[in-house]
Amino acid sequence: VSGLCSLMAHTYTKHQLLRMERKVLFALNFDLSYCPPLHLLLLLASVARCSATVVWMARYLLELSLLEGQCVVFLPVQLAGAALCLARQVLQECPTPEGEAAWCLASSIHVGSEATLLRIMHILASAAANFNSQETCSTFIKFSSPEALQVSRHPGLNNAASLLGVCS
Repeated sequence: VSGLCSLMAHTYTKHQLLRMERKVLFALNFDLSYCPPLHLLLLLASVARCSATVVWMARYLLELSLLEGQCVVFLPVQLAGAALCLARQVLQECPTPEGEAAWCLASSIHVGSEATLLRIMHILASAAANFNSQETCSTFIKFSSPEALQVSRHPGLNNAASLLGVCS
């Protein structure tokens, strides 16, 4: 605490700093944990037994969501679930019966309403269709590499209308 006080040029006393820390912790209900969408995506993909291509496509869509201001209001698990759903639909991967049952169970418990998922999927589909914009160019290039299975170049991502048709 003394180090922080000196970093702030002794603008606040130790007592004031500790009191503010206590207020912040109470406001957060002492919940300092955060699970990023990528970790949840990998967990959901494992449960649903998705292929590597679907996982890479979902990672691409999830990274595009970072640039979409509309996505800030959604929970990490909702973003991960929507990215995985859209990736599975774009790639038209046929799920195994076991994987589908596991996915239905996991998504019904954790991901949220279908309307919310569809809304996020629409946002992600639009973001994927704007791959040539200045903001998303580096993400497109990153996911067009062989290591990322060139998912950003998949023909299913070429047309926003076809993606939005898939989502509705």
